[in-house]
Formats: sequence, C-alpha cells, structure tokens
Amino acid sequence: MIIAIDGPSGAGKSSVSREVANRLGWSLLDTGAIYRCVALIALEKHVDNDPNACAEIAKSLDIRFVASKAGQKVFIGDRDVTKDIRTFETTQCVNHVSPMPEVRAQLLDIQRRLGHATDSIVEGRDIGSVVFPDAELKVFYTASPQARAMRRMKEFQAKGEHFDFEEVVKQIKLRDETEFNREHSPLVKCEDAIVLDTSDLDFEESCQALIRLIQNRQKELA
Repeated sequence: MIIAIDGPSGAGKSSVSREVANRLGWSLLDTGAIYRCVALIALEKHVDNDPNACAEIAKSLDIRFVASKAGQKVFIGDRDVTKDIRTFETTQCVNHVSPMPEVRAQLLDIQRRLGHATDSIVEGRDIGSVVFPDAELKVFYTASPQARAMRRMKEFQAKGEHFDFEEVVKQIKLRDETEFNREHSPLVKCEDAIVLDTSDLDFEESCQALIRLIQNRQKELA
C-alpha cells in the first residue's frame, strides 16, 4: 500500500508519519528530505539560484534512508546529513529550490522507486496529486500558521537556534503562498483526500488519527 500524506510545512506530516510507519512496521519516504538534500548541496556549492545546476545535483543525488534507534537517518553517499538538512539556512534554501521544475522532474523517478519498494507512508507536497495519484489512501494535513510556527520554534530551540516567533509565522505564510501558487506541482488538496487538521491535536492524538484512517482503509480493501 501507498499512503500519500500531503500538506504545508509544520502541519505534523513528518513526525507523525515517521512514528506511525515505525508502529506499523512500514517504510517511510520523506520526500521533503530529498529536496532538502538537493538544497543543502546547492547551498554549499553556491548554486542554489541556478535551476540547471540544482537539477544536475538532483540527477546525481545518492540518497539513502537508514533506520536507527534514534530514528530514520538521511545519508548523501557516506555522509550523514540528518541534522544538516534541518537547519534554518537549509529550510530557507529549499523554499526556492523545491519549486524548480527542473529539480522536480529529476526527483520524480527516485521517489516512485523508493515508495513502491514496500508498504510505504510517503509524505510531501504533491504526493497524492503527482507522485502517487493512485495511492490507496490520501491524507491532507493542515494546521494554523501559529500552531505550525510554534512547532518550528521548538525544533529550532532544541538545536540551540533562536528566531523571532512572528518572523517564523511570516516565513510560513510566505512559503504557503509560494507552494499553493507555484506553476509546477503546486501544493493541492486532492478531491479524494481526507483532511486532517492538527492545530488542536497533540502528537499522540495525531498519530492515532492517522492509524485509524489507515486501518479503516485496509478494512475497505480487504
């Protein structure tokens, strides 16, 4: 089965998908991490504003997801970039690298190959609409900008990074506008997707909500 999880940044897709995949014994494909890897390398090579250069990075990207007791780790070749791709600078960079059609075209086959390898929860921005339009279950995560900003602030603080709350809210709204209105593979809620608003849900409640949706879909398909 493919469970397609879409939604804006900070809605809880990554953390909940990771935990639910672990509980079910399924694979997790964090497509956002793939784009972050491209952004990280582009940033380090100072070519993050060059679509063709970013596409070349995507084309030759040697990415691996490795399970560990501490959670899923992300590698580019032999380099562990799990923390590097989550910095504020990389997050800012991926905002303008990920919409590049040249990059998205190069990464499409990688995402499908990894997702079809086993029962998978796949999360990102255009999973149900573009990457896996025939997914058995599509879920669209959402939450208020303020709730999402608070989650981002906690992530940054845990890493020793500190930013102004209102600035984080501003950046989230700006990213939403970009993702919903971009020309290629915009963030959309598919007509057959179930909306899950996590604004007032804690982590465990969000996990249980997704598990129920998956179990109900499994019963329908049985």
